[in-house]
Order: sequence, then structure tokens, then C-alpha cells
Amino acid sequence: MTAPPRWGRELGRKAIHLTSVAVPVALALGLSRQLAAMTLGALAVIALLVEGARRSSVHAARAFDRVFAPLLRAHETRALTGATWLLASMCAAVALLPRDAAITATWAAAVGDAAAALVGMRFGRHRSLRDGKSLEGSVACIIATLAGAWLLARLTFPLAFIASMVAAIAERLPWPRDDNARLVALVGVAVVVGRGP
Repeated sequence: MTAPPRWGRELGRKAIHLTSVAVPVALALGLSRQLAAMTLGALAVIALLVEGARRSSVHAARAFDRVFAPLLRAHETRALTGATWLLASMCAAVALLPRDAAITATWAAAVGDAAAALVGMRFGRHRSLRDGKSLEGSVACIIATLAGAWLLARLTFPLAFIASMVAAIAERLPWPRDDNARLVALVGVAVVVGRGP
């Protein structure tokens, strides 16, 4: 089977994406939420400074493009990159959500989203006419998120399953444009609401 043309770019994007799995794993191993939030906040500020520099300086823009242009989607040439959204949303999740919800939400964004993209692009056969996303990608997102929510965040199986379904739905929604913030927010809220008081 020949890989789709965009496979190489998406593999590169998701390789970067998957490095953020360190966040939920570190939280599950006991890293303090305060330290995690401060670290993510500092990285998000650096990312925003880079975003500002590439818009205000031709030299910075050229340097940025030399390294990252092959990995960018079309809208990211004019807007914030997915990596910046990912850092900011993970920082907010770790700072604002209970530990198990933060672990689940950040795992969904790091692993569930990557599984959806890579499996969908490589093996997707049943695609939506609206956005081209596949049933196979959604199933991969559900399985990957369920594993982390149940085994890493230690949610009950029913709540982990709900979180995984929300992740798959959030990954397919058309708004807001960047699915990193959408995934983190909706999965985090689903865990908090689903668990109850």
C-alpha cells in the first residue's frame, strides 16, 4: 500500500505532538500540578514570543519557515500554530482541572488526536464528505484515549469511555479551527461533569 502524499508531513507533526505525552505521564507519576503548569506556561510564553517574532520580523519569519514550514498546515501560516495552542491549552488544563481530568484531557490531545490523524490518514476508508476525516481515525482516537483515561488517569471504565467518546467527537468538530484546545477543553469538562460532586 502506498502512503498518502501528506503522510510524511503528518508523521512529522504528530512526532512533535507525541512528545507532549510527557505531561499526562508526569502528572500520573506524581509531578506537582503547580510545577507542571509553570513549566507549560513558560513554554507557552516562549511559543507566543516566537509567533510574534515571525510576524514582525522578516528574518525571524525566514528562520522559522526554514525549520517548520514543511510541517505547517495552510491556516497556520497566518494564525497560531497547533503547537502553541497545544501548550496553552495543556497549561490551562493542568492549572484549572483536577489531576485525573487534567491527565485525561492532556492524554487525549497528545495521543488520541495523534492516533486519529495517523490511523485516519494511513488506513481511513470511510470518510466524511464534510471534512474528509475517517471512521477509522475516530475509532483509533477512542481506543487511545480510553486506554489513557482508564489505565493512566485511573477513571472508572464508564467515565473513561465517555471521555474517549467526547475526544472523538471533539476531534471532528469544525470549530474552533484548532482541535488541540477543543479536545483539551471538552474532554476535561466531560470528566469533571461526568464524575459529579
